[in-house]
Amino acid sequence: MSKGGDFREHISFIGVIVDGVGKHVELHVPGRNEIPQAPSDWPVTLEKGSLNVRIDPDGYPPLFVSLGLPNVVRTLDTRPIEPAFEICQQEFGNNQLTPVPHMPNRGSAQVWRATLVAQGRSYPCWVLRRYGSGVGEQLELLSDYI
Repeated sequence: MSKGGDFREHISFIGVIVDGVGKHVELHVPGRNEIPQAPSDWPVTLEKGSLNVRIDPDGYPPLFVSLGLPNVVRTLDTRPIEPAFEICQQEFGNNQLTPVPHMPNRGSAQVWRATLVAQGRSYPCWVLRRYGSGVGEQLELLSDYI
């Protein structure tokens, strides 16, 4: 995962690809032409659904420990890693995560550039983490190709 727009600094998570909960396919993630804050390399159209990677208990970046943060995916909700950009809750289509008084940004998302390394090959993709998501210890990867 790359911090913000800086491709020189990488943060690694280690995990395994797992079956998802099946709801991301119903979520419309806006493409580059639908949101003004999207960077030029954000896809115009994304494939429906996400690839889920369950993070190993010891697969979190050392940055979490150095900041005194727990090794859990929801730690990303505290923004320890600067995203490339964010997508507001209302910019998604069919977003069932809605703001609540104690979490006004619930349902909005942070997005980071990423590379999935599997079976000796590298695949460029994006990590999308919605604030307040209940996907457990999984990162959701998005791409514009299958």
